[in-house]
Amino acid sequence: MKEPALVIFDLDGTLVDSAPDLAEAVGRTLEELGLPPPGEARIRAWVGHGARQLLSSALAWAGRPDASALAEREFERFMRHYGDCLCLQTRVYPGAFEALDALAQQGAELAVCTNKPHRYVEPLLVALGLAPRFRAWLGGDALPTRKPDAAPLLWLARDAGCEARDGLMVGDSRTDILAARAAGMPVVVLEHGYPAQEPIDDADGRLPGFAALPDWIHRCRSTLWPDPLESGRAD
Repeated sequence: MKEPALVIFDLDGTLVDSAPDLAEAVGRTLEELGLPPPGEARIRAWVGHGARQLLSSALAWAGRPDASALAEREFERFMRHYGDCLCLQTRVYPGAFEALDALAQQGAELAVCTNKPHRYVEPLLVALGLAPRFRAWLGGDALPTRKPDAAPLLWLARDAGCEARDGLMVGDSRTDILAARAAGMPVVVLEHGYPAQEPIDDADGRLPGFAALPDWIHRCRSTLWPDPLESGRAD
């Protein structure tokens, strides 16, 4: 039976808990604009749709009717603050290193697909010791479209030399599920992520965290990645 040729991980809320640093950067930005900071709990509910949408959500919560336009004007201010806060409190989720190493030992290529601005993906992965484990990574502005569009997942599959159906998306949100479905890729959700107010009940699996991931992949391999030779469908 086959194993997935490529496993793609979301970043914020999946591989790392970055909400404290995102909240700090948003808070600094809003305070400079004379607005109250929304706090970490609200930030956790808004993560996953990209930095501009995160800032826009915070500005709308603070009562700005021009939140979208203001977020665009103040985006670089927010990015400067986020660069300063990138790894103050961000931490890798428990079991991530062990799961990544186990998947690599099983022969899977590993990649990251996030809606975080691309300029901050590599510095974060390097600072946390994750970078050597991945063959490639894409931020939300690396391509013309981002998740939930299929394009980033399809790009990473081509880069790894495999079909999307032979890969797996590991995420924590509806955005990850929609991107995987659009790409024709199986998807599993890790429940330790950020509790967005969206349904996540149509993934191929839901797991409490990384500890269960390698065994789940092994158990599901015949269903999600059937071997054509074993099923009598050899080309």
